[in-house]
Amino acid sequence: MVYSYPQFRKNTTGTSYYQITSEHHLVEWQKLGGKLLRHEIEARILPEKLLIADILACVNNHYLHADESEWDRFVRSEGKSNS
Repeated sequence: MVYSYPQFRKNTTGTSYYQITSEHHLVEWQKLGGKLLRHEIEARILPEKLLIADILACVNNHYLHADESEWDRFVRSEGKSNS
């Protein structure tokens, strides 16, 4: 499938949101306890590339589509609780 970027996804528990900017790059925002962690992946090896492809395709219904405003609300509201 051909995607236009950025794409946004979340996991089914709502504790991680993903901003995918290309088929080789993603930024994950993960709520862990009371903190919001940021993980950035620049896919260089096959497992990382497959992870991004799985998130884009919402494989096994583990990931859900999210829109940019939903992603933005999560990052902003969860980020405030870390201040």
